[in-house]
Amino acid sequence: MHVTEFATALADRLPGRWRPGPATTLIAQDAASNRIWDSGPLAYTAFEAADVQRCVLTSPHGLQLYVMPRPHRTDQYLVLPMLPAGTSHEHVHGLKDAPRGIAVPAHPARAAAAVRRRFLIDYRLAAMLAWRRASPGRLRVEIRFDAEARPRIRTTYVRALIELLALDGFLLDPATGDCHLPDTLTDEQASRQLITSLERVRRLGFNVSVRSSVPPGTPSRQPVSQANLPKGPSR
Repeated sequence: MHVTEFATALADRLPGRWRPGPATTLIAQDAASNRIWDSGPLAYTAFEAADVQRCVLTSPHGLQLYVMPRPHRTDQYLVLPMLPAGTSHEHVHGLKDAPRGIAVPAHPARAAAAVRRRFLIDYRLAAMLAWRRASPGRLRVEIRFDAEARPRIRTTYVRALIELLALDGFLLDPATGDCHLPDTLTDEQASRQLITSLERVRRLGFNVSVRSSVPPGTPSRQPVSQANLPKGPSR
């Protein structure tokens, strides 16, 4: 069973509307592997498995699972918890009962049962603590623009993440923990969606801040005008 097929079947059996991303590249070159919270059985095999593909499952609450075949064990997969959206390793350092990656059988129903039983609840609880540590202390949603002038949104609040990931079509980048719009959208579509989404989170009481403007050297793409971005909650 290919990792995409396995991950899709696993997602269907986990509570919380998990969504599989595409299988991708060699894990030794995968920037997303740096956001694995606890690699569990992967630690001793990561560099031996450079030709193994992975698939990342994402929940609408900003959690992600790194799924890959277990090297040298064709009857097993690894399911590894990733850092919650908007956090880094400094925010989870020293947390008790941190979730640990596990090996599961290459049978989606049995694998899902193992994930639920062995770490899913701990993962959710630990994520709440990580978000609390990473929180700036006020309801803030940060937006910046990448080198392609595409919006990237960072937040540590589940309510805002649900709005973006579950309702507004944003994706969660496993390499950065930022929310972004699909590359299939045109610049104009992305601009409209961004303004609409930020207006909705503003109405929920969040403050929207622009962390940085478009980098120099990208004149061919027109970013959303900062003047059009909602700045804070309604009064």
